[in-house]
Amino acid sequence: MEIDYINGLNTEEIFGMSKYQSEIHSRLDNVKLNRIEYPDVSKLTGVNRVVEYFAYPFIVKKKMVKDNIKHITRQDLAFLLELVDLKKTIVTCHDIIPIAYYGTRNPIWKLNARGLRKAEKIITVSEFSKKDISKYIKYPEEKIEIIPPAVDRSLYYQNRNRAILKRYGIGEDEKVILYVGAEEPRKNVQFLVNSFSKLKNRIPEVKLLKVGMPNYLGVREKLLKQIESLNLQKDVIFTGYVSESELAEIYNAVDLFVFPSLYEGFGMPPLEAMACGTPVITSNTSSLPEVVGDAAIVADPYDVNKLAEEMYQLLTDDGLKEEIIRKGLKRSKIFSWEDSAEKTLKLYKELQI
Repeated sequence: MEIDYINGLNTEEIFGMSKYQSEIHSRLDNVKLNRIEYPDVSKLTGVNRVVEYFAYPFIVKKKMVKDNIKHITRQDLAFLLELVDLKKTIVTCHDIIPIAYYGTRNPIWKLNARGLRKAEKIITVSEFSKKDISKYIKYPEEKIEIIPPAVDRSLYYQNRNRAILKRYGIGEDEKVILYVGAEEPRKNVQFLVNSFSKLKNRIPEVKLLKVGMPNYLGVREKLLKQIESLNLQKDVIFTGYVSESELAEIYNAVDLFVFPSLYEGFGMPPLEAMACGTPVITSNTSSLPEVVGDAAIVADPYDVNKLAEEMYQLLTDDGLKEEIIRKGLKRSKIFSWEDSAEKTLKLYKELQI
């Protein structure tokens, strides 16, 4: 079986959505991918986007094979269905955050929405995303297949060791709370910093470790001003980008992982943390309760004092901590790349007929 694999930019970088695709397709031995991508022509911001919108439709039209199933691998490439006559098309739509959360009026996203409606099938990653796609795109739920991600068990597994924390100047006796992700408004990092400040009054020897880039204009500056106003400059540590192997080490080194996001299509970091034996607190919003089940503390992402109390409990109550760790390890094993690959293959076969 050959699939026209419409994947956007040709790059060696592996990030959330590309990792999802690579993990699944590495397990599909009998599927050949006709990769249809566009070249990385410039490092200047926006240039590749211009290529994507204006040249990529012609590249797709030229390289596609008439009878092949077409798999568009990201929701922000769905506009291609409006510009190119594509049959037997699947679109992987992880989320529709610009429409459902930010209410964007961006014309490209209007085009993406229209393109999504033309897909014969949509793959998404959670029941929550399925319902939002149906609600906001007006796409039939029965044509949406939930194929969730999983963790790479060769990287994310329980291997507790605090050694990597020395790199960030964190002492042996200090408690460490971890956050992994961007700093855009829906990630709710400023709320976490406010709660952390309250916690600091009860546990002076605690640090907040933040992994990841800002990924949003002006948010780091705003966050740094907030940290300074709370006199937390020595207590909130930014690692910047880290490799996946380093990230797994960090999960295994910290005492608690907190993910207070307001909207996620799935939310991989809580699952990765659970797989490493780290207790998790996350939001009671969007897909996150669906991801963690009863294996994490599910918190109100607007109640600063309550989150501070919940962090305190998990850092001081060993019995509760061990129970959450045990449940998290068990929960993380429910998600399987093999199962997701099997479901993807089944969908390909259905459209092949």
